[in-house]
Amino acid sequence: MQPGTAGRFLKMNSTVLAILNESKNRLQAAGVDRPELAAEILAADAFNCPRLELALRLHEKLASARAVAIEQGIRRLEKHEPIQYVLGKTDFMGHVLKCDRRALIPRPETEELVESILGFEPLWQADAPAIIDIGTGNGCIIITLALRKKNGKYIALDSSAGAIALAEENARRHGVAHAIKFITADLAGWRAPRGLDAVAANPPYVRTADFHDLEKNVRLWEPRAALDGGADGLRVIRPLVKKSYEILKPGGFLFMEIGFDQWPQVRQLLAASGFSRSAARPDCSGHDRLITAVKPAQNAARRRTTKKKA
Repeated sequence: MQPGTAGRFLKMNSTVLAILNESKNRLQAAGVDRPELAAEILAADAFNCPRLELALRLHEKLASARAVAIEQGIRRLEKHEPIQYVLGKTDFMGHVLKCDRRALIPRPETEELVESILGFEPLWQADAPAIIDIGTGNGCIIITLALRKKNGKYIALDSSAGAIALAEENARRHGVAHAIKFITADLAGWRAPRGLDAVAANPPYVRTADFHDLEKNVRLWEPRAALDGGADGLRVIRPLVKKSYEILKPGGFLFMEIGFDQWPQVRQLLAASGFSRSAARPDCSGHDRLITAVKPAQNAARRRTTKKKA
């Protein structure tokens, strides 16, 4: 659509109310989830105002530039593109982060994971805990930690160069790029540093057979590599657990988000790799998905080795 045109329905003399109604009808016809909310969010972004403020502007006439922006957004939403990609941004724990197809859109469950890390006092007792975010995506986890806990040493790792570039851009916008080391590497071939205090991860965990059952706005638009966890959903989680144990210092912590029904299998993987005191917290839907595990301290590890030899 060329600048200066208003689209097929967004006429220059249209009111905000008329635009909202027509937008909602078009999105509803396209099968978009919660069409009224999507229309309001799009309009609020065009007006650069809070969504609730639209109620005070219902009889305002729409200027050309805003009409073009909303029309372009509606056309993208009609194709089931996520509204976060349409807007080019998302809110994560009160921080506005750039968001596009290079990385997964952060979910509320990941906010819960970060809250659990921030509230985990044993981790922050160190003068400058060294923390790595494996599969950083747009950087939401590591950036939030760096913003809230200035005393950490942070690493962001992702196999996607595009995701790392996006994470770096977000870190610069929030003034914490200097505190984070960004690395593009595949987990399997990466020579990781040892002696880290914590690993944070939101790995892909969707079973391949379930991928095509995902909603269109997820399946058609978000990066499959960040979602598809292989035949059993554990293709990435298995080496991640093993690598985490290798790079953590004795007494170090693993924080991880998993699928809604994977805790029994993940608990076995953690135990087999040597982790102790693993636990799962329920997410906002009541599923055991937020994992914490501890690498045993050296003296505990030695005691177990001695018992085995005996």
